Amino acid sequence: MVEEPGGVVSGRRRRAFLVAVWVTATLLGLAVAATTRIGPVLLALTRNHGVHLGDLVAFAAIYGGALVVTLRSR
Repeated sequence: MVEEPGGVVSGRRRRAFLVAVWVTATLLGLAVAATTRIGPVLLALTRNHGVHLGDLVAFAAIYGGALVVTLRSR
């Protein structure tokens, strides 16, 4: 993140950075979910689409990383 003089990050820049982190995490999670077929189907959405256990594990890992970035940016 870009710091202002005195080492203080402005609230607006921090907010924009964190929004970008979470949007990126969501898009990355969706990309992983669209390309993997790991684990059993936990929720069938249509005949050919569903939520796999691997999708949930991937989202948990990706969102965990985004949470760490969020907490460290304070």
